[in-house]
Amino acid sequence: MSSLLKNLKSIFVVEGKDQKAPQTTSGSKEDTKRKRQTPKESQPILSADTGGGSEDGGVVDEKFTDILLRAIEANNQDGFDYIEYKKSLQNLSKMEMDEGTTYKSAYAAAQTMGASPDGLIQSASRYLSVLATEEGKFEAALEKQRSKQIDGGVDRIKQLQAKIDEKQQKIDRLAVEIETHKEELGETELQVKQAGQKVQKTKDNFIASYRQLVAQIQSDIDKIQKYLG
Repeated sequence: MSSLLKNLKSIFVVEGKDQKAPQTTSGSKEDTKRKRQTPKESQPILSADTGGGSEDGGVVDEKFTDILLRAIEANNQDGFDYIEYKKSLQNLSKMEMDEGTTYKSAYAAAQTMGASPDGLIQSASRYLSVLATEEGKFEAALEKQRSKQIDGGVDRIKQLQAKIDEKQQKIDRLAVEIETHKEELGETELQVKQAGQKVQKTKDNFIASYRQLVAQIQSDIDKIQKYLG
């Protein structure tokens, strides 16, 4: 895991995880060196193994959170932007001051790095676009998995049912073969049900992870507009 990704994980609060505040100061030369001038390709969001399925609502998944943060990392801009400002806010959160003072204090330091409220909002909005792009990639990958795991299974069920109907007409002679197909039908239906649950759970976990990060960034945008606008 890169140093920048570790910093991103420390400044974005992940539900269910106790995150320590980053120790380095915002806008450091080390952070600037870690910038990427050209976006990197992010890893596939949905692998062949989508993990265990459930009908429960989604939860924030560390795997998806890491993928989304890597996308932000890959598109991190040169110089002082929203990420560095967010890091300053995280550092100041350890001090006893109200929210407005925290945002204004972080901005006072950010100004020395050439930051402006509009610039911070534009930067944060850019990261929202990055996350939206990752959501699009996820939906495309999810649809591919759905087609592979569910639609194919449904077709198989139709084929098996047709065989069962055919064999029923010859029940006296083909009773054993019919029972064999019925057993396979039950197994296939179970596999399709499990595959559907697995894909749904994967989607729910991604959406929960995505919404959590979007909510944090949007909240910061609102507060920047409120306290710095």
